Amino acid sequence: NHGISGDGTPVIEQRPPHLMSELPRLLAEIATADSRQAAYDLPWLEHLTGDVHQPLHLTSRFLKSQPNGDAGGNFVFVEPGRTLHSLWDNAAAPRDLSDDDIVRYAREIMADYPAGSPLSLDPAEWATESFELDKSAVYTFGLETGSKEQPLRLPPLYEEKAKRIARQRVALAGYRLGEMLIKILQ
Repeated sequence: NHGISGDGTPVIEQRPPHLMSELPRLLAEIATADSRQAAYDLPWLEHLTGDVHQPLHLTSRFLKSQPNGDAGGNFVFVEPGRTLHSLWDNAAAPRDLSDDDIVRYAREIMADYPAGSPLSLDPAEWATESFELDKSAVYTFGLETGSKEQPLRLPPLYEEKAKRIARQRVALAGYRLGEMLIKILQ
């Protein structure tokens, strides 16, 4: 897990267990797990693969005003009444969670973002990509953190950019997870 210091505040590294200790463990374990363990591991593998691809799941920003970090944007309040983390988590979400809408959504993002080749199957590379997005696309609004009472107003088009990036990352996570499972379970 990574830290960004926006104003010279020391970064506190998170100790395991965390996403990048558990994802490689699950990948190794599922390859040799019995069916019960594999049934337990698979949903976690899916969840953590999604998390590692989305911004703010590996990064905290440290500021003088938040010396313990912003918990991946959970302590940055933005308009209208939400956190930066929830903005990014919901940026790629389909309108509803009905089976039909999920299938339609998957088809849309696959059409918008076809699988590239070759696909990296290295979770450390996935984490580096997300960290670079945190620096280049997420924390682009300055050193403010907002508050529940006075949330930040994000720059124009920020949310549109977040939606585009989040959808692209969902597609990439799905392609990579699929390739990883094919490789592991053959």
